[in-house]
Amino acid sequence: MSLPYALLGLINYQPTTGYELKATFNKSVHFFWNATLPQIYRTLNQMEKKGWLTLTLEHQNGKPSRKVYHITKSGRKEFKRWLAEPPEMPELRNAMLIKIFFGSQMKLSQFAAHLRAWREYHANLLQRYEKEVPSVIKRYAHATGAFKDALYWTLTLNYGRKVDRTVLEWCDEALKQTEDQGTKESSRKKPASPLHTLRKTLIRRD
Repeated sequence: MSLPYALLGLINYQPTTGYELKATFNKSVHFFWNATLPQIYRTLNQMEKKGWLTLTLEHQNGKPSRKVYHITKSGRKEFKRWLAEPPEMPELRNAMLIKIFFGSQMKLSQFAAHLRAWREYHANLLQRYEKEVPSVIKRYAHATGAFKDALYWTLTLNYGRKVDRTVLEWCDEALKQTEDQGTKESSRKKPASPLHTLRKTLIRRD
């Protein structure tokens, strides 16, 4: 499970609260590894029990105390150990591709609606990659002083960009191919005109 190590990596940049960690998560690794706030807090508690993190309370006037997590020496060692391990190959599960596979068994209009919805999702994601994420990388690099790491953050961003551009291209091709196929099938099913039927009848009589 990669979530503890994603959290260790982020805390390794700077001590942070669970809420701040979720905000950072949403603007960074969220694009390829999602987690809810309860999952994050539960994992932080588990890591604290393992000795990977320590927790300090920062008192605030008129506000609840901030619970700030710090990475420990053993936590940093565990993070480095995990980074050195060969990565697990992802297990592909894509409900959309299952629907595509059996696409001939649904109406063409419904099939096209699925494709357009998928295209819109990836188009919106690509727009975030292009307009939002680069500035987030720049700000976070300045906030943490991790300027060297910004190169590697950008590598993951570029991966997302290429994937989404490929999906958009594939959606456009799939829409065109299925629409062309639908047009051909409609033309084959089109009933003959009365004049055409009369001509065939006269030819047979001759």
